Amino acid sequence: MNRMRGFDDQPRLKLLVLGGVLTALMSVGSAHAGFLDKVKQTAGSVGDSITGNKSAPTAPSSGDQLKIEPLKTEPLPANAPLDDFKQNKPLDLTTLFEKEIAGKDKILFLMERGRLAQMLGDLEASKASFDAAIQTIKENDEKAVVSAKEAGSQLAAILVNDKAIAYKGDGFERVLLRHFQALNHLAGGDLEGAGVEVRNANFEQEQALKGHEKEVEDAKTAAEEKQVNAPEDDANITSAFSAMDEAAGKVKNSFQNAYTFYMSGIIREMLNEPNDAYIDYKKALEIFPDNTFIQKDVIRLAKTLEMTDDLERFKTQYPSISTDSAGLSATDGELIVFFEDGLIPQKEGISIPIPLVGGLSAVAFPIYNFKWNDPQPLTLSSDANPIGQSEPICFVGALAVKALKEKVPTMVLRQVIRSTVKGVATKAAKDQFGGLGALAASAYNVLSEQADTRCWISLPESAQVLRVFLPAGKHTLALGQNETGASATASVDVQAGQKNILRVIRVGNSLISQQIWPAVQASTSEAPASPAPVEAVSPNTEDSGTSASNQ
Repeated sequence: MNRMRGFDDQPRLKLLVLGGVLTALMSVGSAHAGFLDKVKQTAGSVGDSITGNKSAPTAPSSGDQLKIEPLKTEPLPANAPLDDFKQNKPLDLTTLFEKEIAGKDKILFLMERGRLAQMLGDLEASKASFDAAIQTIKENDEKAVVSAKEAGSQLAAILVNDKAIAYKGDGFERVLLRHFQALNHLAGGDLEGAGVEVRNANFEQEQALKGHEKEVEDAKTAAEEKQVNAPEDDANITSAFSAMDEAAGKVKNSFQNAYTFYMSGIIREMLNEPNDAYIDYKKALEIFPDNTFIQKDVIRLAKTLEMTDDLERFKTQYPSISTDSAGLSATDGELIVFFEDGLIPQKEGISIPIPLVGGLSAVAFPIYNFKWNDPQPLTLSSDANPIGQSEPICFVGALAVKALKEKVPTMVLRQVIRSTVKGVATKAAKDQFGGLGALAASAYNVLSEQADTRCWISLPESAQVLRVFLPAGKHTLALGQNETGASATASVDVQAGQKNILRVIRVGNSLISQQIWPAVQASTSEAPASPAPVEAVSPNTEDSGTSASNQ
């Protein structure tokens, strides 16, 4: 009992727990006998194993053996407005996620609202939501002492599940939050503001690594204090998460992405900071070495900055990339296309039997259950003449999967500790209130076992990039993606001697495009800068533009 020292000394806490579990029992009063039998069996296996009775539990019949099985996963609140967006239904951004933003998941739903506003072309609403998310994250991170409210949520997480903890945002999500805010600043004509945000994004990438290491250490410390061991190498756990191995293997870690480093390099070149741009391009190349556009930019700047040793190494490493390519002419502009493709996969709940002292206990975990598919390029043409096609630069879905895989050891530790606490609560209820108390506690334990499936679901599944030179002037481009059938037209005004940035987002079979640099300035000096209008065209409409299959 010393592993949970203090619980038996707090009768008010025990009464609180019992009150909750009695409520849970009442909610399943009409449950069939089979469910109650399972509760009793769970109480015996988990409670006895944790509270010191190490006698082997009664073996269940073969039909009752615990096994890996999916759990019912409730749709996330962001699914409904995202579906409305796909169907071109209007969204009221002023009230969107109003209830959720007032709760513990404020950061998550501010990010969701900011992303949806951005896709709708509402620059100011997107900036405001992202700013609020950034400020909330900053306030949370700067709290030196855990407040009573936070302590309560941590206790609730131990007694209930991880969903009781306020959403903080995964490391890769925080990076992309800054990344998208940088795009907002660009679209508003604020190059300096974009430069600040990419520096913040790069700082977030460094902090994410440190944060992961701290989380692992904190979990280990908690496990030592509770005298429990996490069976993260258990065959059931390994088997359950093996479906994510292929996607997770596409990235080195979840903390850094080449898309953000590459965009940072572009913005730093625009700010006339070539040395910093070169560093960012090299970081992008290290993460995504097969992207030819990154290769060209690294070699170009290595030559310009007279990085002789680097240049020779890159020439050997990438022999197909010419070091004598002609630069931008006085009559041409450079078109840079950022293509954000699809939507990130969503988490599901799964029940996994994990071993405790006296037997197995079924616990809930989040998981990504999807089949990996290589991203398909976006093709560009003008007047039926091919311009080029994009190349992948970031597998955002793989970052999400990797982030979850990296959390498995700490998730398992928390689950073991949680099962320990629940087991002690079950015994305490039985000691004070007999069989009814044990049954109520066990019912509560079963019902409260839920997977934390929260995630930023409006993120793209992947990001791609394309860079080409075009004659200065206005162009109508045909955009298409063969596999999805998505196609559209995009109008761009290419400025001579400049970098011109076109952002394209695919959701379903529709493409959304917006020229975000040079930003379209307001007609009068009094009015604020505004982004170029968003163009969103379905392939099945009359003005859908040229289909990719015809290019």
